[in-house]
Amino acid sequence: MVPEAIESRVTHMTTRLDARLAQLRHQRREMRRELARIRWWLRLLQARRDLLIAHIAFPGETGAIDLDAAWEALAADAPTSKELAAAIWTEAPEGIPGSIDRIDALVARLLSYEARVSENAETVTADVVKAMGEVHRASVALKVNHA
Repeated sequence: MVPEAIESRVTHMTTRLDARLAQLRHQRREMRRELARIRWWLRLLQARRDLLIAHIAFPGETGAIDLDAAWEALAADAPTSKELAAAIWTEAPEGIPGSIDRIDALVARLLSYEARVSENAETVTADVVKAMGEVHRASVALKVNHA
């Protein structure tokens, strides 16, 4: 085979492999972006669940407790539990146990989805590594043919 023809075939193969590698890298970025989105939602659901549970186990006020002067001075201008609750719960949650069950069900579904996306991301990463090896081998072949 003529050296120019070999070089043309290797260059074509390298270009094709470079395009495949770019596609795989893009796909891996998208998988990572989706994983970040899933994890964001998981954090929000966990925070919402924590708030629902906190609403059930609402701490009492300290007004009925006999506080000494030092404690009263320390607590001066501290927000009350009612003020804090008003900032957290703009609406009273209806059916807290049902809400917790719904959140738990969403978390379970989201964790299952996360596992599938993670597995896919690992597969794409393996494909990226394989494609990078193919690009490297093709470029080495091109250099050997030029020598």
